[in-house]
Amino acid sequence: MNITVIGCGNAGLIHAAKLIEFGHKVALLKTSATNSQFFDKIVSDGGYNVLDDTNNGNRYFAQPAIITREAKVAVEFADIIMVMTTTLQHEQIAALIAPYVKEGQLICLTPGYLGSLIFRKYIKQNVTYSEWETTAYNGRIMNSEYVRISFYNPRNAVSAWPKREEQRVISLLSGCFPNTKYLRQNILESAIHNPNMIVHPIGILFSASRIEYSKGEFWMYKEAFTDSVVNVIKSFDVEKNKMLQAFGCKPLDYFEAAKWRNEENLDIDAMTVFKSFADSSNKGPSFVNHRYLLEDVPMGLGLYISIGRILGLDTSIQEGILALASALLKTDFRENARTIQYLLGKDNVTVQDIKDAIE
Repeated sequence: MNITVIGCGNAGLIHAAKLIEFGHKVALLKTSATNSQFFDKIVSDGGYNVLDDTNNGNRYFAQPAIITREAKVAVEFADIIMVMTTTLQHEQIAALIAPYVKEGQLICLTPGYLGSLIFRKYIKQNVTYSEWETTAYNGRIMNSEYVRISFYNPRNAVSAWPKREEQRVISLLSGCFPNTKYLRQNILESAIHNPNMIVHPIGILFSASRIEYSKGEFWMYKEAFTDSVVNVIKSFDVEKNKMLQAFGCKPLDYFEAAKWRNEENLDIDAMTVFKSFADSSNKGPSFVNHRYLLEDVPMGLGLYISIGRILGLDTSIQEGILALASALLKTDFRENARTIQYLLGKDNVTVQDIKDAIE
């Protein structure tokens, strides 16, 4: 297939490399100023070097069919469009690509946070969306020299919108990534199961002084999640599972969900799997003004709180995290939060409105 990857950061380049390895033709579309030095090198070299630890340390040169900043070229090339920027850029990306989107294309949002409802405001063509709760592969750009793929999820679950397209979606995406063959009930389940909404803000807030003091020597997954911090995650889960059940989804706590994604052998204890993942994870973040707060608080927690209030759930933990993150960075994350009211374009949203929207 022809697949356009929008976003040339860690996630975008990792998934582009795997798609090329699996025999697909890939276009890279650069839409921001970040990582411009490495992108310019990719343009001049015609591709980039990859170290794939998920495939016996295989080293290869990933050579996209198209490397561009021109939205028209990249979007018209594609059967599938993978948006792998932060969710903060969804509005900008939707407006940018809308004039060039073609009937029948599949647009994947990784992560989603119900971003499909933003894209539909701009894109009038008959297209299908898929929202992902996390990436199929993990890794990072190493010193603007090469891309290292360090981890993959044995099971990668996605959702389809409209829901009636889910079999087409899973057929296409399992042909892109072998581990991407599992379906969530709907795009809201993908949003609520996004692990970043939970561990990123909690990990930063409870380690802010350590992050600032260590000056780059902080290993979040190894250091932040002590037994007492794990208790906060479990308390978060209680209300989260009530939300899932309200929309016809099965309850599943954070650590069991992480085990399901991260581990081949589901007989292993969930906390053992989490600690193993922590041992293999990368260093960071090295500062608190990080996307772990800048994105996941307004886009994830803001969305969660707005839906939780409609359901009458206790959102005090989530609201407390949002308030403390706002204080930490001297900003009000409520102002630009992605709420269900914003997504649906109305103030008085009902539970039935949400159910209708996610089908």
